[in-house]
Amino acid sequence: MTALLSPLLLAAALVATALGGPMLLRGAAPALMRTPRTAVALLLSAAGLWLMATAALSLLLAWLLTGPAILPAPVAGACQRCLDAATPFPAGDLIDTMIPVALLLLLPAAGLLALVGLGIARGVRRRIRNRAVARGIADRSRRAWVQGHQVLLTRDPHPTALSLPRSLGGIVISESLIDALTPPELAAVLAHEREHVHGRHHLVLAILDALVAPLRGVPFLAAIVDAVPHYLEIAADDAARRRTGTPALASALLKLGEPPASSTAVPGGVAGALHAAGPDRIGHLVAPTKIGAAAAPASLLGAAGITLAVFTAAIHLPYLSVILDGCHLAY
Repeated sequence: MTALLSPLLLAAALVATALGGPMLLRGAAPALMRTPRTAVALLLSAAGLWLMATAALSLLLAWLLTGPAILPAPVAGACQRCLDAATPFPAGDLIDTMIPVALLLLLPAAGLLALVGLGIARGVRRRIRNRAVARGIADRSRRAWVQGHQVLLTRDPHPTALSLPRSLGGIVISESLIDALTPPELAAVLAHEREHVHGRHHLVLAILDALVAPLRGVPFLAAIVDAVPHYLEIAADDAARRRTGTPALASALLKLGEPPASSTAVPGGVAGALHAAGPDRIGHLVAPTKIGAAAAPASLLGAAGITLAVFTAAIHLPYLSVILDGCHLAY
């Protein structure tokens, strides 16, 4: 029965991360905001690691449980040879159940295929919608050069600044924005949007929407989906601040306020459009929160990540090794 301790520990780590992860992400935010690009990479990696660890739990149980055979004898024999070659547990630790081992082996692959299929479908729908909206913007805009940046210039009465993927138009601003901002403020906003386009932030959001957003039922993954766009905005703020200075950027954000609920520039909205607007970031620009209080949550997040990574490597690597070796046993 001691062999069951491993799946129980892994299951506990998965549940604890799924439920406690959002609180830890909020607590670690002051530290993550200092390095937003790294934060985005870590959050995406954490989502992938959690999913791989979930798959590892099924593969771990396949080492420990036996059940009725549902595959033809030759196939079942090959699967059993792979299991025997990969498992670190002695045969005496096996537990007889009514669960077919083949299901435990196929479940991770089936889940991955389902997630990829759903992601492709979501991505296609997203692309079709965005192309249609982008065409609508282009029809009511004109190409112009503003302070050295090529932009789509709209007649939206509300000061508007946003970015689309480069292939769909790139930077979009309104004529009213030019009237509302001083030249340094306008330069800061354009630098912010330029960073979104050149940093391929829209691709990050597309991947997030396709592969992680469908799993928002997991609180930790939902928190990652909500946090990544915020850190992308902060990354763009940092790039703009380096080019134009903090006062100009903070002043521009204050004038822009929140993104308008409806705008003639983006009728129906573009999935993944990134807006410069958002006064909630001004505090971070002017007086960043001290990271001292974030040390404990960040450390706990790191510990959870290391725990899941160790389990994932310890389970996936033996399977990979025996598959590459052709599941041969050294008798």
